[in-house]
Amino acid sequence: MNKRMTAVLTLLLVGAIFLAACSTGTAPAPTPEPPTAEAPPTATAQPRGGVDVAWEHIVQPGVPAVASVNGVEISAEVFLARLRQQLHAVTASYGIDWNDEQMTSLIPAFQDEIVQQLIEEELFRQLAEADGIVVDNTEIAAEVADVQSAVTQSGQYESWESYLASMGASQESFEAQIRVYLLYQKLMEAHGGPAEAEQVHAAHILVETEEEGNEVLAKLQAGSSFAELAAEYSLDTSNKDQGGDLDWFPRGVMVSEFEDAAFSLGIGETSGLVATNYGYHIIQVYGKEVRALSPELLEQFKQENFWTWFEAEMELANIKTLVAFVDPLR
Repeated sequence: MNKRMTAVLTLLLVGAIFLAACSTGTAPAPTPEPPTAEAPPTATAQPRGGVDVAWEHIVQPGVPAVASVNGVEISAEVFLARLRQQLHAVTASYGIDWNDEQMTSLIPAFQDEIVQQLIEEELFRQLAEADGIVVDNTEIAAEVADVQSAVTQSGQYESWESYLASMGASQESFEAQIRVYLLYQKLMEAHGGPAEAEQVHAAHILVETEEEGNEVLAKLQAGSSFAELAAEYSLDTSNKDQGGDLDWFPRGVMVSEFEDAAFSLGIGETSGLVATNYGYHIIQVYGKEVRALSPELLEQFKQENFWTWFEAEMELANIKTLVAFVDPLR
């Protein structure tokens, strides 16, 4: 996992689940429908606690600004508006019942995360401006249209307006988050590193013990086929029947001991025993060259490189967090 991201963009926190979900054509579940007249709630049933119930448990900032980034203040008003919106989003996405004390106990941490989110977004804007990166209205309109199409085609909402309402968003606030998202994408393109890297095409044989590894090495030195020995001995079932072929890979994919050995070998060379946590490897190199990264690795490396750069920029920035909602003594 990269430094600041999981499967969903940390950039927009939980409230932007709807961005990621809709971008892949899957909208989150709508807010549960109230009981109909034909099926009234039972006398003992407790209504599900919605955002208004959650709001009773929030801690008001008590200050005009919750943070500042290089002298630019983030107002309490902006914070509270984002907090309410994202409470709507997470409630609709996960059907949370805010009558549950376990859920309300998480609200202070949620509030702190909203502050951090707003700090990062403000720094995104400042860094983008310094880089001359802009997002124009045409780009925003195109992205919004794609998301709107995915939502309406999902059939889970009566209309785009009902979807926005369930998420606690207005058209304007939605477009504002789209703008930040597109700035993030452009910053990642600018600071995500190259699209190609030095790579090695290698095969390996993995065995459990040093004794077994020396046995395989002796057979290789006697002229046995590497591919046949891989099929016979290797514990790596994902490639043993392909002669142990690992295809091309750059640094940052394999464990360090394995990579160091593979990248130190010349084309056509075979290693001695290379010990890792998995066992003992014998590596044979078929090729070495600078190649384009696969789409999966390119995305992974871009995000890792971007967040390394961004965290360094966070360290350099003059950031003041003026509120804290989680009691540090708890």
